[in-house]
Amino acid sequence: MSRARGLISGENVESRTSGMYDFEDNIRISAISTAGLSKVAMENKLIWTTGQTNPYDFAWSPDGLHFYLAYDGDYVRYYTVTKPFTDIGSILRATFNHTSYDSGIVSMEVSPDGRYLYLGGGGRDTVYQFTMGTDWNISSNVNNTTFSPGYEQLNKRLDNIFSIGSADASVRGFTFNGDGTKLYLCGYGDDNIQQFSLSTAYAVGTAFYEGAYSFSGYADPYAIRWNNNGTKLFMVNIGTDRIVEYSVENAYDITSGTITENTSYATTSYETSPTDVAFNSDGTKMFTVGNGGDEINEWSLSVGFDLTSTITHLNSQSLGSANPTALDFSPDGTKFVYVDYDTDEVKYYTLSTGFDTTTMSSVIETIDLSPTTWPTPSYLTNHIVTPSGCRFNGDGTTISFLDRYNASFDKLISIPLTTPYDLRSFSDGSVEAATRGSDFPTTCRFNRDGTKFYILDGNDDKIYQWSLGRPYVLGRGSTAMSYDGASIPLTDADPFLKSFDWTPDGKGIFTCGNSNDTIAFYTVSIPFDITSPVIYKHAIDTSGWEFDPYSIRVVNAYNKVDGTGGYKLHFLGTGLDKLYEHDINF
Repeated sequence: MSRARGLISGENVESRTSGMYDFEDNIRISAISTAGLSKVAMENKLIWTTGQTNPYDFAWSPDGLHFYLAYDGDYVRYYTVTKPFTDIGSILRATFNHTSYDSGIVSMEVSPDGRYLYLGGGGRDTVYQFTMGTDWNISSNVNNTTFSPGYEQLNKRLDNIFSIGSADASVRGFTFNGDGTKLYLCGYGDDNIQQFSLSTAYAVGTAFYEGAYSFSGYADPYAIRWNNNGTKLFMVNIGTDRIVEYSVENAYDITSGTITENTSYATTSYETSPTDVAFNSDGTKMFTVGNGGDEINEWSLSVGFDLTSTITHLNSQSLGSANPTALDFSPDGTKFVYVDYDTDEVKYYTLSTGFDTTTMSSVIETIDLSPTTWPTPSYLTNHIVTPSGCRFNGDGTTISFLDRYNASFDKLISIPLTTPYDLRSFSDGSVEAATRGSDFPTTCRFNRDGTKFYILDGNDDKIYQWSLGRPYVLGRGSTAMSYDGASIPLTDADPFLKSFDWTPDGKGIFTCGNSNDTIAFYTVSIPFDITSPVIYKHAIDTSGWEFDPYSIRVVNAYNKVDGTGGYKLHFLGTGLDKLYEHDINF
């Protein structure tokens, strides 16, 4: 408990609290959030001499035993320590070079469970989310070519990228078996279907080649789809405008048993260049898209999954697209997506009646799969420039896309959906910050429960705010991450802001800038809402100990064993390349 000593006197909060608390007190900032910096101890404690040139950001785990330092040269260093929030017992565990993703990183954050690392900067004008190899540990990701930005599938650390490479020089389509333990590719390179096993269901990066089957007599296979028990395979042949049916002796296995070509159905009357096919759950309805009619066509089958039965065309629905190349439905047919090859977009619709395209809504969500702000090289990352296929996984928690970039860099990638089959929850670990006006993210932060995300922009000195559909998960879908707005420019004390952090109750904000070398304090009208009115309070001069402030954080250094510590202000500068601690317990 805090111990009263000294008189409660004075005209304002700052004066009345003078002398009441000492360095050992454990008092929450929320109790004195309006006092801010006016009584902050000007004395500081050296926490860490970084030894690095221009360290621009740092982060601690909540227990103070894991420390991260980002510095010039495009590196992040990971340390463990034996005494919380100090450099005592420090051991360098890993160094991560992030040049492949962005060479202009100036901001960093770590989720409080140690699962995610966030990096952002002016190189690509955005913030990316990375999944740690194990909690807190970046070492398993260093030099790993499949380590890519993104929120992991099904809350597991799964490899979400499969580099196709020599599997097919002109790959065009893919699909999964019923439980996601098999992956199949088809293409123009060798006119066959190739089969891969997945050691983890739907984890495309775990693919292992098993064998192939040649589509003899068909030169241009474009897409493939199984029936609901794996005994029939359907191939879209764009060269002959046909859907070709095969019987498979061993379910979902094209490497053994007898495979028999049965019959085919010509789509020519309605689609002269079919690119994909889908069925409803019992196979009594068939759907195609293609770049001949630029529409989705719907047929009925008198016998499910049987192209020799009576097939009746029911409907053609324009997609307003120049080149639709792939489609998929949710199992109940009420959700539909298709990929546009020309615009590199995936579009999402709902159907009021399942598998009835006459009840299809207008487009609800559009995701551009190839924004230029995404990292390169494209074969390592979520960047998709030539989308050709798409499939949901078994429960709709991921959606996978085929990128036929070129023979060397073709890949398959899976992106999580935090709401099954709903593209609005597209959680790719990226933020479209530049479209909101933030083109130089110098700091990124979360509120205490991870439902709000903030970016301080170093060009306009505003803080931008988003609401998250799932705590600490970034994404470009409208329900995955919705934009709330931005603050006014916070330039009252310094015109060149570098960092900020919240007080624990969200009622106040500390900022630092390196034009006037200040730490400033603001209050907000609504806790953790930077879009509510923001009021400047005061600032202190840091030039006595650091003339180039770059990053600031509030840490809870309270020691439960001896009752010492409490909330502290940690402050990093590139002038002396040192990390300092200030007492804010007044």
